[in-house]
Amino acid sequence: MEPFWETEYLNIDRSTFGEPSKEVVDILPFLKKDAKILDVGCGDGRHSVYLAEMGFEVDTFDISENAIKKINQLKQKYNLNINVVRCDVFGFDFKHRYDLVIIHGVLQFVEREKQSEMIHLLQKWTAKGGYHIIALFTDAEPVPKDLKDVMVGVFKEGEIKDYYSNWDIKMFEIKKFKDEHENGVKHCHAMNKIVAMKIEE
Repeated sequence: MEPFWETEYLNIDRSTFGEPSKEVVDILPFLKKDAKILDVGCGDGRHSVYLAEMGFEVDTFDISENAIKKINQLKQKYNLNINVVRCDVFGFDFKHRYDLVIIHGVLQFVEREKQSEMIHLLQKWTAKGGYHIIALFTDAEPVPKDLKDVMVGVFKEGEIKDYYSNWDIKMFEIKKFKDEHENGVKHCHAMNKIVAMKIEE
């Protein structure tokens, strides 16, 4: 069954997952004006569009054709500086290191055996002093029935911190929340959020 967001991506007048997350908004004062930003698995641009509107150049990618089409429409409509590609992280053409990498609501959809490779790849392409902002779902709540075929890499509570033991962890948050989407789908999720700064090569 196709995930609910694929249909919602067709609506150019509404962000599927709402406003930019607080941790993305809060990081802006710590970024230089010419910061290089990468939004991994960007969806329909919840963070990419916001950051471009704030004056940053953003590189972004997603595997969803509908998501990429919508971002390109928003890019043209608002004249935004977003470089958007349809691919996954392993198909992305890295050309420079990034000052901010956003991995928001993505990792639980990556197979467990590929998660470590993905995180280490993104860490490699992060500049010293650069940040990672990550939000992911954990096993503290059952996987919703409508997402069981795609949510194949749910993390254990606190597991993500192990990947950042040699980074400066600025924020770590455990939360549970309920949401209801435009098509009436309701979910209950357990989430970990982490903001970490790279302090060594």
